[in-house]
Amino acid sequence: MPLSSRRLVGIAIFVLLGLGLFAAGLFIIGSKELSFTPKFTVYTDFAKLNGLTAGANVSVAGMNAGQVDDIQLPSGPNQKFRLKLEVREDLHPLVRTNSVASIETQGVVGGSFLAIATGSADHPEAPKGSTLPSKEPFAIGDLIAKMGQTVDDVQKTVSDSKGKIDAILTSASNISSHVNRITGNVANATSHLDGSLAATARNVEQITKSGTAIADNIRQVTDNIKQVTDDLRSGRGTFGKLLTDDQVYGEVASVTKSADVTARRVASISGQIDDQIKKMTASGGPAEGVMTNITQTMNNARVALGEMSDAMKALEHNFLLRGFFHDRGYFNLSELSPAEYREGVLAQGDRQRLRVWLKADLLFSKTSDGHATLTDAGRARIDSAMAGFLPYLPDAVLVVEGYATDGAASQQMVAARARAGAVRSYLLDRFHLDPRSTGLMPLGAAAPDSPTGKTWSGVALSLFVKRERMTSRPQP
Repeated sequence: MPLSSRRLVGIAIFVLLGLGLFAAGLFIIGSKELSFTPKFTVYTDFAKLNGLTAGANVSVAGMNAGQVDDIQLPSGPNQKFRLKLEVREDLHPLVRTNSVASIETQGVVGGSFLAIATGSADHPEAPKGSTLPSKEPFAIGDLIAKMGQTVDDVQKTVSDSKGKIDAILTSASNISSHVNRITGNVANATSHLDGSLAATARNVEQITKSGTAIADNIRQVTDNIKQVTDDLRSGRGTFGKLLTDDQVYGEVASVTKSADVTARRVASISGQIDDQIKKMTASGGPAEGVMTNITQTMNNARVALGEMSDAMKALEHNFLLRGFFHDRGYFNLSELSPAEYREGVLAQGDRQRLRVWLKADLLFSKTSDGHATLTDAGRARIDSAMAGFLPYLPDAVLVVEGYATDGAASQQMVAARARAGAVRSYLLDRFHLDPRSTGLMPLGAAAPDSPTGKTWSGVALSLFVKRERMTSRPQP
């Protein structure tokens, strides 16, 4: 059935409208994809693409400027991907020879695109077909890997440095202890030297004054003798009148001559005394005799103090005064018996006892001949225990109590004394304690105040401190 002219016109209009819509859509899509925009071609190279594919957008200064037209694969591990870029011609003035191409990501999880930074005005435009410099992309995975490696390196460094830091701190503590001890010795020596120099200055001043007085007296005698001689020669006075007598003239003349000789000798002696005084008072010329006398005086003082100490010890043992000294807190650690010690003779008066218990197996090891010797761990344990006692020294009394439970009672006392003696020797050498106020006391096995409540094997460090000191310092 032939179509009517009206239907044919309608079909023609429909086809034309379809073709128009198709052309419009194609133009719109082409315009959006820059298909009809003039472009120029440049290249760039990357070692890795981070998801960038052919057809990806290219932006210049943040504006959509084209796309990645092609990606050439590298020919080897040391080669890079070569990207062919199609860029709008109207943006060519922004693309310079120093413009850097980089792979960016849209948002956090968006697709990848290639960004070209604008170059500087002092560089020419990038020629068509030239290769732009590139900046390799940075991935979050690389950052996490580097952070993990950094953490591992830090942990290794801390682990390696821990031992060195501990050794440095220990050395610093030992150096501080030695410096404090040396400072104390220097202060004591300076104090003694100041006292000696002051005494020497006083003696020299006294000698100088005495010598000056002697010189003045000699000069006065000399003047008097000269005055008498002048009177005799001029005939003044009784002796002058006698000179008119011829019988005594010869005798008087002889006396006058002797007087002149005597005056000259006295003047010579006066000059010598003046020279000696000047030498004694001159800088750098102290009299050796004065120093010898000072030394002798100091030695005599030491002897006197020793004799006084012996006298005090004799008084302490006198049966009439023994109770008085005990009440006043005087004692001799080397003469205390275990029985007296257990009765609390050291805790009398205003003293209070602080005690630390240490087991034998933590302190000692036996040698091949059966003797107990301190181990390194034992020395460290003793140092830790003494840390709380050091603030109260040196005006406190420290007693190392020895305990042993093996064998008969006599064997226990021998072992207890050996243990206490080893610890006491270490304390004297380690902390430079006063031997007179650091004693040892073998007590066998019985230890009613110990942590076990009955017996103890090892030692106990007992510090007897004045109660007023306890109120000013915290207890260990």
